[in-house]
Amino acid sequence: MIKIYWYISKQFLKPLFFIAFAFGFVVMISEFFREMSMYMELKTPFLTVAEYLFLSLPWWMTDVFAVSVLLALLFSLGELAKRNEITALKASGVNMWKIISLFMILGFCIGVFDFSMREFVIPSTVVKAEYVKKVKIKKKSVDEIPNEHRNLIVSIPGNARMSVGYLNIKDAYMKDIIIDKYDENFHIKENIVVGEGCYKNGAWVLKNGVSRKFTKDKNWNEEIFNNRIFGFTVKPQDFVVKDTRYEQMNLKTFKEYIEKKQMLGENTLKEQIKYHSRFANVFAHIIVMMIGIPFALGLGNKFGKIISFTFALIFSFIYWAIQAVCLSLGENQIINVWFAAWLPNILFGIIGVYLMSKIKK
Repeated sequence: MIKIYWYISKQFLKPLFFIAFAFGFVVMISEFFREMSMYMELKTPFLTVAEYLFLSLPWWMTDVFAVSVLLALLFSLGELAKRNEITALKASGVNMWKIISLFMILGFCIGVFDFSMREFVIPSTVVKAEYVKKVKIKKKSVDEIPNEHRNLIVSIPGNARMSVGYLNIKDAYMKDIIIDKYDENFHIKENIVVGEGCYKNGAWVLKNGVSRKFTKDKNWNEEIFNNRIFGFTVKPQDFVVKDTRYEQMNLKTFKEYIEKKQMLGENTLKEQIKYHSRFANVFAHIIVMMIGIPFALGLGNKFGKIISFTFALIFSFIYWAIQAVCLSLGENQIINVWFAAWLPNILFGIIGVYLMSKIKK
């Protein structure tokens, strides 16, 4: 049985890698011609263009990997069915569910591979590609976070909000500070107005301020201070977040990016959906198998590959359309962000289970 598993795996993996590279190459050529006028206008050396394109290739391949998996499955399994090898396996007493289980395991392994690429390879290659495009091709400087900022509003732990009139990141200095602290019912319990503050030894030191603590009868007690160490330990550079493409970040960096944007009061629903989608993608390839196997086993005619390709495109467009709809629903708070990331898998998983139930042993 091991030889049969190995034979079927090779029949699937060969077209998978060929199709994945072919899709990636097509996207690369398309990108080259799309930007050709820019390359010619800026007189970009061919080697620089090639460097950018090849650094971007892993991301392009990964982005269409689910389609590659589906197409490879339909081609390989359909070819086995066309050559009556599936019939021969059944006749020799091999239960079809053993073959199906093999593809389910392959789907999970591919999902883990996809996750590993997005976690350990894609972030670094995309960052390098963006550097080549911006610095070597467009001759621009690397984007740096501006040193001086004004009129910032930051949410801080403990139901508190801080507004800063002026912030100098390099000097770790800010002024015109107002801090409002709230209770669990969001009634203000303390108001702190500070002239200036500086970041030293991992904490903010507030200078020349006044603190007003409010009582239940809406009166307050006022305290004037010259120096006070504030428990808010966020570094000066964390007050400003630089917009970053999500594929440039691994999960740890992505989570920190989301938390920083939340601290600054920005909407992060889209980023949260993308974050949960990283995990959903692991199981998306299994669902691709569940959808493709029943269809592939019915391809015994000479037009099988054409029908397979058409089916793969239709499936992909529908799946991407549902992903886009779920993303929109999640961003508009119509559905939960977790549900928005997983709903396409749930819907197609149900369809896959139904189709799989129709397969004869």
